[in-house]
Amino acid sequence: MKVVVGLVAVATVLATLCFAVDEIKDLPGVNFELNFKHYSGFLKASETHFLHYWFVESQSNPAKDPLIFWFNGGPGCSSLDGLLNEMGPYEVSEDGKTMKQNEYAWNKFASVVYIESPAGVGFSYSTDGNTQTNDKQTAAENYEAVKQFFGKHPSFRNHSVFIMGESYGGVYVPSLTLNIVEGEKDYPINLRGMALGNGYVHEKMNIDTSVRFAYAHGLIDEKVWQTVERECCHGCIETCDLTAVQGHCGTMVTEIFNFIWFGGLNPYDLYRDCDPNPSVNSNRMTSNRVGVLPRAFIVRESKHPSFLRKRFPRLGASVPCLNDTDLLTYMNSPEVRTALNIPSNLPGWDICSDKITESYEKQYTDMTPFVQKIVKANVRVLLYYGDTDMACNFMMGQQFAAQLGLPRQLGKTAWKFNKQIAGFKTLYKGVTYITIRGAGHMAPQWRAPETTYAIKQFVLNHPI
Repeated sequence: MKVVVGLVAVATVLATLCFAVDEIKDLPGVNFELNFKHYSGFLKASETHFLHYWFVESQSNPAKDPLIFWFNGGPGCSSLDGLLNEMGPYEVSEDGKTMKQNEYAWNKFASVVYIESPAGVGFSYSTDGNTQTNDKQTAAENYEAVKQFFGKHPSFRNHSVFIMGESYGGVYVPSLTLNIVEGEKDYPINLRGMALGNGYVHEKMNIDTSVRFAYAHGLIDEKVWQTVERECCHGCIETCDLTAVQGHCGTMVTEIFNFIWFGGLNPYDLYRDCDPNPSVNSNRMTSNRVGVLPRAFIVRESKHPSFLRKRFPRLGASVPCLNDTDLLTYMNSPEVRTALNIPSNLPGWDICSDKITESYEKQYTDMTPFVQKIVKANVRVLLYYGDTDMACNFMMGQQFAAQLGLPRQLGKTAWKFNKQIAGFKTLYKGVTYITIRGAGHMAPQWRAPETTYAIKQFVLNHPI
């Protein structure tokens, strides 16, 4: 018994030392008082892969509040985009040097762990330089990273846990969540829920609904639409698989999809203006576009010399519609790297990695069986979609939720925030599907009050 107690004591001391090593003592650019602790370090996800994490404790009651693990998508984009642009307690100002407080930070009601995944993204790295990965390996390494986090921060082990993410996180999050569910006997985690923001959950549905979304919002000529319906879909476009059409039909669908991404509109928010410099391409645009493209499209477009290989000068902007200069400047500051405990030999930070994007192997094209098993394990699921996003549109989310085969408990009904309709909700047994009115791809950033309210209600298991 004394030996066991001694081993426990040693483990506690080692965990405390990890706490101390990873703690952020003085974050550059923060000129306001922080009422929470925060940490930055690395989690060993495999023998050669180390994932960078940034952990912000709850501003309320970190000893009892829920714990959220957050993943951005791509594949190949950093979860620090979520932290520093969307729902973190501090956001980088336009000068790239100072921070501003976020009134709608999620760590006002939960502690949040942001993991840069997979290795090769952000500050996450591979000791042998091999960052080749796929959906299954990423899920396994994210699961190991979660375990490693609890090893470093054991006092959070019994907290209510939620796995959340957005975009290609629609693959990352359910696959990780199912690993946790299936590993519960060997490694118990108090898993309570999973939430996806504009999640990429079904390859075929995403293409089909993207074309229909574009038509419904006036982006497709009526003659083109009728041609697609008559010649490509035999008069029945509602059941037509637009990912499988070939020849001139395939060309038309590809051109529609390309217009969504490169036609001058903001693919992340139809009604939000683009960055004024149209000649700038980016890693984020490439990552997210390739992430939602089916493999047939990639093969088709790879024959063109401009596909993926065409690079434009950065000129200070991260995408034709989003400018991430502030974030890039801040994260590559030597002072910031030192504060975040980043080894000096690691390369510069970027919001997305084109290397990961181009080498990543997508294996899961339909997350239906994952979500069904998660719900069966009594883990609650929230699917929230900004309704002006074209990258992963709300129609995909709506169709995905409906075809899960779960009993419907409430038909589409408006939900409100501050006495105004904030979106619409449909409730199924185990799954809540909501839209966020007027929000694009990054709903926590562009409709912060409404999205934060919805997430808090979900975490507390209160009605939205």
